[in-house]
Formats: sequence, structure tokens, C-alpha cells
Amino acid sequence: MFLLDDLILAPVKGIMWLAEQIQKETDRQLFDASAIKARLAELQELYDSGLISEAEFCKAEDVLLARLNAAQERE
Repeated sequence: MFLLDDLILAPVKGIMWLAEQIQKETDRQLFDASAIKARLAELQELYDSGLISEAEFCKAEDVLLARLNAAQERE
């Protein structure tokens, strides 16, 4: 009986495992403090060189700082 249950549920368990792995990698990339700091530095360079406006800079900076705060709270 248990073998039959395992065979029937194997595809579902595989999909659930894959979804968990994707979620972990997404969280790792989204909340990697060093990557966020690097992106903030790139953003500052773009603003200093005049490639983006102050409004664009402020909007992107707010998003990155919120992500950085969330990353630091998770640690």
C-alpha cells in the first residue's frame, strides 16, 4: 500500500521539491546584501554620469534600500 502511494505521489513531491529550490534561490538572489550594495554603487555611478534623472535615481534607490533593510533583518 505504501509503495503504491509513493509511486502515485512521486511526481507531486518532485514538483514541490523543485518549487522549494526555486524559492530558496530567488530569496538568496533577492536578499543578497553584497549584490544590493553593488547595485546601489552602480546606480550612483549612473546618476553621477547623468545617464539617469534624479527622479529615476530616487525611485530605484528607495527600492534597493528597502531590499537591503529586508536582507539585514533576515540575518
